[in-house]
Amino acid sequence: MEQLSKKQKDLISKAYTNLADRRILVFSSIQGEAFETFKRILVKRNAPIELEEFILFRDLTLLGSGEEGILITNEHFYYYQWGFRQIAISDIAEMKSSGWFNENIVFVLKNGESISMAIWATNLFNEVRKVIEILQIEDEAEEEKSASVQVRCLGCRAIIRSNQKFCEYCRSPLS
Repeated sequence: MEQLSKKQKDLISKAYTNLADRRILVFSSIQGEAFETFKRILVKRNAPIELEEFILFRDLTLLGSGEEGILITNEHFYYYQWGFRQIAISDIAEMKSSGWFNENIVFVLKNGESISMAIWATNLFNEVRKVIEILQIEDEAEEEKSASVQVRCLGCRAIIRSNQKFCEYCRSPLS
């Protein structure tokens, strides 16, 4: 994944103004002792954060020590609370909440695997989901461009999308 586009930065900044949790830090406001502590933990766990752009950080500790938290970069979602998780943004197919009290965030990956995380601050679910959706905008646009190639039906000569198996008009098979 490349650096963020201006459109993505604008969308994230706009979403940030509507966030209820004011302890969430984005872009240039990601700094301070708590973030440095969290960053040291990630480096100890060999997380490749040196070349990544920091987008969202939230310290999950009560006293602001930074020993537990979440970090979203242009490449990964990092999570450390009772265990370390690193998920590539491009691998995430869906996010949902689960549990009796919606206390878990579940990441469904494109390969079908589900990763469940119990986050103290599950009220971050909407914020995290929104940022990840914005980060995936570019990927979806590229996939749509490649999928929307048009071809001409051999039966009725109508112009149709190549990802279809049958012509929309004469119903003749395309392959």
